[in-house]
Amino acid sequence: MLPIIELLNANELHMEQLLRARLSELGLAPNVLRILKGQGITTLRDLTSRSRADLLDIRFLGSDNVDAIERLLKTMDLSLKHSQSQ
Repeated sequence: MLPIIELLNANELHMEQLLRARLSELGLAPNVLRILKGQGITTLRDLTSRSRADLLDIRFLGSDNVDAIERLLKTMDLSLKHSQSQ
């Protein structure tokens, strides 16, 4: 059995690798990828650093696509950044 500190380090390493994943590898719709890329959002780290409000402010993205993004993030135990007003 691994000591707790090694388990924590392994989890942090896994999360760091996950956040480096390119959005193009995650099965998002091509139009969503194009819109996000136009905003400089190309990795999970870029995406999770934005709030729902930030994404809704992006022209042509829309709430249905933001909902789909949130569902995808949830499958990876990730979420969008919480906005200041929450």
